[in-house]
Amino acid sequence: MVYETRALSAVPVSPSPATTLLEPGTRVPLRAESDAYVGSNGTRYEIEDGVVRLLGAVDPALAAELRAQDIALEEYRDPGLLMPRYERDMARLALVELFGGSPPQGDILDAGCGIGLLGRLYPQLKLVGLDASMTLIREAKDGYRLRVEASAETLPFADASFDVVIALNMLHHVINPDRAVSEFARVLRPGGTLVAVDPRKVGVIELAKQVLRGRDTAFAPSHKAFGVEEYDHLVEQQGLFTLERRERVGLFTLVSMGGLDALKLSPRLPNPELAANLLRSVDQALFRVPGVSRAGLNLAIRATRTARRTS
Repeated sequence: MVYETRALSAVPVSPSPATTLLEPGTRVPLRAESDAYVGSNGTRYEIEDGVVRLLGAVDPALAAELRAQDIALEEYRDPGLLMPRYERDMARLALVELFGGSPPQGDILDAGCGIGLLGRLYPQLKLVGLDASMTLIREAKDGYRLRVEASAETLPFADASFDVVIALNMLHHVINPDRAVSEFARVLRPGGTLVAVDPRKVGVIELAKQVLRGRDTAFAPSHKAFGVEEYDHLVEQQGLFTLERRERVGLFTLVSMGGLDALKLSPRLPNPELAANLLRSVDQALFRVPGVSRAGLNLAIRATRTARRTS
C-alpha cells in the first residue's frame, strides 16, 4: 500500500443525542411518532422494516442505479462469492486502520450502508445507516440505531450532526459525488472525519469491466472510478476538507476476486475462504516490492472537516 500521511488528528467525541431528521425539500425537523415521522404540514414518512422512508421521487439516472442495486442484492449476500470477503477487508481499513488501529467514537454516519456490513462487523458503534436503496438497507438489521432511506446528495440530517462519515465504496455509485461530499461536510462537526474508499480509474481495468460486466444488469451506466488527483479534488473541493491520509490498496486480490465472481467461477471453489486468504497473501507479498503498491486499484482517504461552513 502507498501511504501519504500527515499526523492524524484526534476524532472529536461528543454527546450522542437522538439524530434530528429533516423533511425532504423544506429541511424542517420532523416529529417522531411510533410508526412514522411527520412533517410540518402533516405529511407522514413511514417507518418500514425499521427504515425511515425519506427518499421520495428520483430522477432517471438514480432510478437506473437503484434497479441495478436491486439486482445486485444476491451478489452482495452470496457466501459463495469472493468480493464480499474483500469488502470485509475494506471495512476494516475504513473503520480501524485509517483510525490508527481502533474504531472511532462519537456519532458515525454509514453513508451508503447497503446491506449493513459495517453494522454487522462493528455493532458496538451504533451507527446511523443511510442508503437510497430500500432493497439493500432493509437487510441492514444489526448494528444501527437509525436507518434512513434517502439520497447522499440531499442528506436528511441537521448541520453538524456527526463526528465521522464513512463512505465505503459508495461515491462511485452516486450520480453527483461532488454534491454528496458537500453534504458530508455539512453534516460533520468541525474537526470531524470523512473516510472514503472507491475504485481507482485504470484504463485496462475499466475496459475489462466493460467486457465482463457491460451487459450485466447489476452494473449501472452511472458506475464510475476516480483518478488519484480527481479523488483528492473531489474531497478537498472548496476547502471543505483537509486530506490527512491517502492509500492505494488492492491489486491481485481485487482483480482475481472480481474476475472469478464475474466469470461465475467463485461458487465452484471448494473452499472460498481459503482461496481468499491465498489471494490476500499474494497481495501482501506484491506490496512489499518497492513501487508496486502504487498500482493499488482502490483509493482510500481520511480527511478532516475544516471549520468553514457550507450553508
